[in-house]
Amino acid sequence: MSESTESKKEIITGLEQSSRPREAEYDLVKSLLAAAAYKTAEDNITEVDIKRHGVYYFTVHLRPLSDPEVRQARKKATTYMPNPQGKKLPPIEKEFDFHTFNSWVIYLATTEEDQKTIWGQPAVMEKHGLQMPVESIDILLSSGEKQRMVDTVMQISDADEESEAVTQEEYAGN
Repeated sequence: MSESTESKKEIITGLEQSSRPREAEYDLVKSLLAAAAYKTAEDNITEVDIKRHGVYYFTVHLRPLSDPEVRQARKKATTYMPNPQGKKLPPIEKEFDFHTFNSWVIYLATTEEDQKTIWGQPAVMEKHGLQMPVESIDILLSSGEKQRMVDTVMQISDADEESEAVTQEEYAGN
């Protein structure tokens, strides 16, 4: 194996060529497990303070979302209708509610504790006749606060800010 091939292998795998393959494998497993814990890692939690006119109201703790969670938010914000091509075919999308999607993104990105203590606050839910905690997001946040919170969630969900995204031109070139 040539030296350039070995250096490429090292870059692709992220493993140093070691005389101890077990040690390198252990480091890989350790790294994979750490990467999988991104939702609960303390350094991935972002605090968002809700303040209006200099008055502090509450703090929400947000974490990154996975792709399935974003799909779940989209599904909850979409209404479906029977497929006009036939009953045996899957239903088709009728309407997508962007505001509901944003509420679900915020709710799913909120830590479990805050889901209960803030969005699921029984006094707020009872006073406003809410059925689900996610509904309180529209009661407790202004439109701008809600949009900034969604933007924050999407920003922190970017797994590696330092990695370069592949552009369409690079993708087409490969």
